[in-house]
Amino acid sequence: MTKSGNTAFVKSVDSLFGQEIVSVDSPWFSDGPPLVLGAKTDKRSLKLLKQKCRWGLPPQLRCAVWISSVMRTVNPHLPISETDSYGTVGAENSIDAKWGFALNAVFTNPTDRDDAIAPDLGLGQEMLHQLIENDYREWGVQSGLASDSGAIPEEGVRSLTLVLCTAHQVLGIEFCPPLPDVAAILLTHMPESYAFTSIREMINDTSNFLPVSQRDYYSWCKTYALFVKRMVPHTYKVMESCGALDPQGLDPIFKRFFTTILKREDVLRFMDVYMLEGCKAIFRLALSLLKLIVKKELKSLLLTDAQSWWNEIRYRTLDPSFSFQKHLDKMYPKYGNMGKRYPRRHIIGRANKFHEKWARDNMPVYIDQTPPKPISYTSEKCLLAKRASVRSYLAKWLPPSLRATKLDLVYSTEIHGRSLASLYKECRRSKNTIVLVEAMTGNTSSTIGMFASCAWNINPSPYGDGECFLFRANPNPMCFNWMPDCSGDMDALESQAAREQFMVARNDFIAMGANTDGTNGLRLDQELVKGESYPALGFDNEPLPGRNCNTFDVGVLEVYHLIREVDGKVIGHNKNPVWDLEGL
Repeated sequence: MTKSGNTAFVKSVDSLFGQEIVSVDSPWFSDGPPLVLGAKTDKRSLKLLKQKCRWGLPPQLRCAVWISSVMRTVNPHLPISETDSYGTVGAENSIDAKWGFALNAVFTNPTDRDDAIAPDLGLGQEMLHQLIENDYREWGVQSGLASDSGAIPEEGVRSLTLVLCTAHQVLGIEFCPPLPDVAAILLTHMPESYAFTSIREMINDTSNFLPVSQRDYYSWCKTYALFVKRMVPHTYKVMESCGALDPQGLDPIFKRFFTTILKREDVLRFMDVYMLEGCKAIFRLALSLLKLIVKKELKSLLLTDAQSWWNEIRYRTLDPSFSFQKHLDKMYPKYGNMGKRYPRRHIIGRANKFHEKWARDNMPVYIDQTPPKPISYTSEKCLLAKRASVRSYLAKWLPPSLRATKLDLVYSTEIHGRSLASLYKECRRSKNTIVLVEAMTGNTSSTIGMFASCAWNINPSPYGDGECFLFRANPNPMCFNWMPDCSGDMDALESQAAREQFMVARNDFIAMGANTDGTNGLRLDQELVKGESYPALGFDNEPLPGRNCNTFDVGVLEVYHLIREVDGKVIGHNKNPVWDLEGL
């Protein structure tokens, strides 16, 4: 049956590798709703759809069936005709519009989308890097989608990053280790907007699809260990002895979503089932894979750690004789009571709930290492702050009360001229300023700077306070906050005066941080053409342009003050400075 116009199903799009989706004829699906033909009741319709998903979806319809399946599972109260319509062309504009709103909420400056940093969501930056650079390279090679020059193409990485950033910032997901892999798999057959919409619905039904907190994740791991002990006790002893049932040992299942132990086509076949059945399918597949190693083989295995156990499973799933369809038939037997041996959804939910206390008592402290949302800027004339990564690290380093702000350019050597007098003139009324400096040493350049808590005004004495800090924004971002000396050592007391030289503003130079020998943490000359950087007392910084780079030439120099996102008012702006000693 062929349908056209708004009633036709949308076609799948590969947003990860950018390749064409091959169309395959299927007697089980038409080109438009309903997903299931001939079902007289909703219950019968759902049962038939589950059977069809287990037989495999035609690639060109995966986008439509995946999103419709999620909608049907998450919204059982809605009519089937309404949930099926999400997969049609008629819903495309609405889905794209909501995706556009989400993007604009996260990236107020559209250029930030090209330079965004993907959150790892508990997966870990190292494992996320491995996902992009290595694991999906194998997927591409298997299907002819990746070249030898790289893994996921740049456009695919960009799409994955945007989806993960919106999930992190808009949906509020901070910890969900399997989400990067789930998003990557969705993007192999979906546009960014459909992948985001599917994830949004999964998050709204957390008990059925994804663990969205550290407590949930550790509860899932403990529940899985319980089911292994009950169903295959001989395998349980072996897995426990090598650490394969520890939360860290279950990474291939609950963190990597089977992508490291199954072939590409098998992961996609599993995704067909998972998008309709949720976490029940994860537990069922994870338990059934253990049966690939029969009892008599367990004693002969040489297992040193959890990875060696999952290597044994991978060895069997990658064997040419392994058939995922036959494996699915065993997971979902047509007759008999074999299927009842696997835990059902309500049993899984009760077990997860029971293990929440264990999870709270045993889970480690999680610290999100992902840089925060970049501070936006107000002027297209800025140069050094245009990179999203620079503004993201500035947001991380600023005091919490100053993070919901925008950067507003008040001085630039490209606009106001290259002189210290011009800098003082433009900045004399602005507190909480960020100075960005392009430091050039030989053939390399870096972006360094300083945050000043007080306004820059010529003053015969050092001033400022401990909120000041020095930093290098690019490359190898580092922040050097000021710390007092509490040792009570007499030598330390003698150097206290130098230690508290936070801001130094003279006619002939500007600096932050000092030493007893007269050097500074960051110092710029009167013409703003030469600079120097040495380790400063209190800041304990390394030379900001890099090790052994104490002197440098100044390229572009910019100063920004901060304005509130809410009302656009400048923070700490003083229209009538009490002490303006310019000219002394």
